[in-house]
Amino acid sequence: MKKGFLLILSVLMVLSVLCVSPAEEQAVIAAKVMTRKGPLKMRVSASEKGRVLDEIPNGTCILVEQEDETWCRVSYRNQTGYCKTEFLILYREADLSILDYRVLNKGDKGDDVLALKKRLQELGYIRNGSKTMDVYNDVAIERVKLFQRQTGMTEDGIASQELQAYLFSDKAPVCGQVLPKARSPVKTGQNRVICGCCMGEGCECCGYTGWIY
Repeated sequence: MKKGFLLILSVLMVLSVLCVSPAEEQAVIAAKVMTRKGPLKMRVSASEKGRVLDEIPNGTCILVEQEDETWCRVSYRNQTGYCKTEFLILYREADLSILDYRVLNKGDKGDDVLALKKRLQELGYIRNGSKTMDVYNDVAIERVKLFQRQTGMTEDGIASQELQAYLFSDKAPVCGQVLPKARSPVKTGQNRVICGCCMGEGCECCGYTGWIY
């Protein structure tokens, strides 16, 4: 009887060990850097005295590997370090493909800039037949603003990672606005004043030329 009891007890103990799984690892999520000013420091340890590994530009989306109330372990540019949680907006439901993009600002160059322009052209934000270059120039900024206006985003002309993920998705809307007319060269001896309403972007006041004669 005693041996039977001990056998049953042993089996129960084994089952209990098998059923208790190790602490589940937190699912990796995306997060957006939001500082009061300037970049966010990524440190080698969860301490303000830790050596700075890199500085992450404000507005950048990064990968969070482990979440904590004070510090998060993050991954950025093939490095793993720690950032203060208070400067991160956690995107718990975001598709991690958002991290495939980089934030595009004026002057940036690359195939991703060219791909963005071609996608804007597909959706009607850039005229068909227009020459596209791999530089994030004033034209790109202007047309990204049109897309932001169409979708209700802040019109800052910055191609954030979220904006690009939306732009390349099936949900991206086609352009429903009148595109600014191409600005003609200034004739010799003719003065041209920029439109004070649209500041050169093109509106009804200036016939979408951006200029008042």
